[in-house]
This record gives sequence, structure tokens and C-alpha cells, in this order.
Amino acid sequence: MTESIARVEIQHQDANHTLFMVLTECCSMIIDLGDETAHGAAVAKNIRASGKSKMANKEIAECAYRITAELRSWQGPHAAIVKRILMQLVTADRWEAKLRGGKGL
Repeated sequence: MTESIARVEIQHQDANHTLFMVLTECCSMIIDLGDETAHGAAVAKNIRASGKSKMANKEIAECAYRITAELRSWQGPHAAIVKRILMQLVTADRWEAKLRGGKGL
């Protein structure tokens, strides 16, 4: 039983790390592509400059939501792709709660 719980916790940590890396890559793309809205780029730069190497799923979801809200007017094919990815990250805390049986962190 304990081994099974440990295995699930390791899988959760791996999934969380992957979500964090996707968020930082989205920030890099926004910065590299030169978001037309100064606010979107500023939020992305602040997240990248925070120096964090990990975040809780809830924080990942909040950051993704904040960036997406600032990118509403950003147009173009790259913008649409980045926004779709960010919208998936917005749900990160919901699937974690579901995984943990309805309990948050």
C-alpha cells in the first residue's frame, strides 16, 4: 500500500514538473514572438524572472489564467496556439483535486 502511494506521488510530481515546464515555455514563446500587448509580455517576463524552479498546480493555473487574460487582443497563428496551451494549464488545479479525491493541496 505504501509503495503504491509513493508511486502515485512520484507520478504527480513528474506531471506537476511537466506542467511547470510547459508554462515557462509558453512564457518564452510570448517573449520571443514579441507579444503586441505590453501587459502580456510583462506577465510572462515576471514569471520567467521569478527564478522559481517549481510551482504548485494551483499557482500554475493562476499564472496561465493571468497571461491568457492579458493576451486577449494578441492575434495570429502563434498567438492562438499559445492561448490554447495556456487554457489547458488553467485547469491544472482541477485535475489535481480530482486526482486527490476532491481534496486540494
